[in-house]
Amino acid sequence: MSAVWQRVRGWRTSMPGGAVGLRLAVMAMIDAVGTGAFLAVSVPFITRSVHLSEGNLGLGLTLSAAVALATAIPIGVLADRIGPKKVLVGVSLWRCAGFVVYPLVQNLWQFLTVVCLLGLVDKAAAPMEQALVGQVTATEDRVRVVAILRSLRNVGFTVGALLGGVGLLIDTRTGYTAILLVNAASFAVLGSLAARLPVLSAPAKSLRRRFSASVLRDGSFLSFTGINAVLTMHMTLLSIGVPLWIVKHTDVSSALISPLVAVNTVLAVALQVRASRDTDTIAGAARALVRAGISLALCCLLLLTAPKLPVVLAVIVLLLAMVALTGGELFQSAGGWGGSYLLAAPGQEGVYLSVFWLGVAIQQIAAPVLVSLVVTTGTAGWVVLAALFAVCGLAAPAIGRWAQARADSRPQPDPTPAEAA
Repeated sequence: MSAVWQRVRGWRTSMPGGAVGLRLAVMAMIDAVGTGAFLAVSVPFITRSVHLSEGNLGLGLTLSAAVALATAIPIGVLADRIGPKKVLVGVSLWRCAGFVVYPLVQNLWQFLTVVCLLGLVDKAAAPMEQALVGQVTATEDRVRVVAILRSLRNVGFTVGALLGGVGLLIDTRTGYTAILLVNAASFAVLGSLAARLPVLSAPAKSLRRRFSASVLRDGSFLSFTGINAVLTMHMTLLSIGVPLWIVKHTDVSSALISPLVAVNTVLAVALQVRASRDTDTIAGAARALVRAGISLALCCLLLLTAPKLPVVLAVIVLLLAMVALTGGELFQSAGGWGGSYLLAAPGQEGVYLSVFWLGVAIQQIAAPVLVSLVVTTGTAGWVVLAALFAVCGLAAPAIGRWAQARADSRPQPDPTPAEAA
């Protein structure tokens, strides 16, 4: 027993943020396991148990996404007024209630109602979690903490998918209901843990702030958000672009897709923290985005050459493309986190981070169409996409300098009572 306790104490001291960082890690794992389990059974539940068509499923998800996009900024503004911790607790409890009701869905209108209610807070969780990390950990620790949380989330999603696989094997409404309630319970636990986090830096004046959306006039931050959103297309390349390209345009067996995804997952878990080094300055975050743009451009060019090669060489090239894609993913994540923290106006972190994640959400809607067009177009499409990645990455330092100049010209907020003391 003492050995276990010593190990736990070792984790607490080695984890950035100490005990708070460890609690954030537990929260990330619980959240990811629940979400991974839900994603594994969500489509079969709706199509097999509720007996809705794929078209009805798509309609519900589209409406939910539209609602989520509309509420992201208002929730961010609310977070600047009452604090991201309270908002995250509320969002978690709202999602818990939504997934308690989810198994009761019997028809299309009930499904649309539930997914739209869940959509009200769907895009709020990620920026609130990032803003909360910024408040409960020291400035020098926050990017490393977020990097560790992302690695743990990848592990958690995998565990959750395996758990969801149990529900798929049972393949009954009861089995699906059990998995959905596990997801609901994960949000209840997440909200409970979040409520107990100690806040290190909550500017007192932000609690009295009037509602403001001045971020929409901050050209440097919007530009940074835009190039980051383009670089997050690595997600769609992984899920749609690479599989479609292998199946439609190469002689390589589609069985290679799963090992390639496994390579991405293992590298992302192992190297995310290392890739996040030196991104605690605007210049460092910009350099990371430069590396991301170049890596993703290289990935596109490697994919372009695969159909012209013998199968063995094509497999090697596809493996190298996946390594380049993973590098782009790691550097984009690190640069995006660091930059979004540093460029957010003091006291308005909630709305700034909401806009930052809104860019990612818009990309998730538009990218599947764009990547599918690239795959259909072939050579010209991959060259154009590679150029787009490279230009966005190389633009990061100039945008960073612009943002730094704008940040330097802002009036400094009054110190909090703790800072004054």
